[in-house]
Amino acid sequence: MRSSARLGRVQVICFCAVCVLEVLRTPPESAFMKTIGVITGISYVSGIDYYKGINERIAKLLPDGAVMPHNSEMVMVSVDCDVYVRYLKDNDTSGVQEYLAQAAHKLDLVGVDFIVIASNTAHICYSYLRERFPKRPILHIVDCVAKVLPKGKVGLLGTEPTMREGSWIRELLWFISERLALHGFEVVVPAKEEDRQRCYDIICRELSFEIFSDASRNFFAEMAVELYQCGADAGVILGCTEIELLLRQSDVPDVPLHRSAELHIEAAARIQAGADQLEDYDPQAQVIEAKT
Repeated sequence: MRSSARLGRVQVICFCAVCVLEVLRTPPESAFMKTIGVITGISYVSGIDYYKGINERIAKLLPDGAVMPHNSEMVMVSVDCDVYVRYLKDNDTSGVQEYLAQAAHKLDLVGVDFIVIASNTAHICYSYLRERFPKRPILHIVDCVAKVLPKGKVGLLGTEPTMREGSWIRELLWFISERLALHGFEVVVPAKEEDRQRCYDIICRELSFEIFSDASRNFFAEMAVELYQCGADAGVILGCTEIELLLRQSDVPDVPLHRSAELHIEAAARIQAGADQLEDYDPQAQVIEAKT
């Protein structure tokens, strides 16, 4: 009897050991998850939205874990929005680039798989950061929006530098010139200088501090309707991550709104989960693929 019991215990121990080894040989879904590096603080409000949105989507994209849904594996670096905005207002492009490069350097050191900049206007540093950190691809927010845009004119609401000479205009014009036959859209912005400046003031003084007033919501709604009536038949891009927290589709039911941060967040989560690849959003990669 004793030898039988001892043999039974040995068999149980061996079975458990085999189970443990099998678990070790089969990595969890999170082992295949890419690590996202997020540059935030411009403003911190949008960073909260990115953190929450990516995690919510990862929980849906991946099968449940052993105990609970998976979280996003993410490293966030937050910068001081005041320093960043002062560089912008002084038209100090190199100052902005070097300041955000400090944040990107921290993400580079920890070895993230790709970087997401939780801001539209900060993409003026996209090319500079790609050159400085060639091993860290950046998911460009413009690519995520362009992927879903219908043909035609598209309106743009954002910060005054974004609308005047910032990342959106330069990147979208380049995108149009390279892929006009496939996408065929052009950008229109508010015509009046005072309207563009008011957009900027609301973003910096209200939305960046979670102040959402009806007066500001009505102003952006009027701007969206005006752009649509001026020919933006493809709809209006909310080209500032904070505007999306203020203006809802229900505020302008007749104007299609393209929520840049929401599309950026969705793409980041899909790439992290392996549902999409970075190359799926990169227009240069798509051009190369089309030629092969």
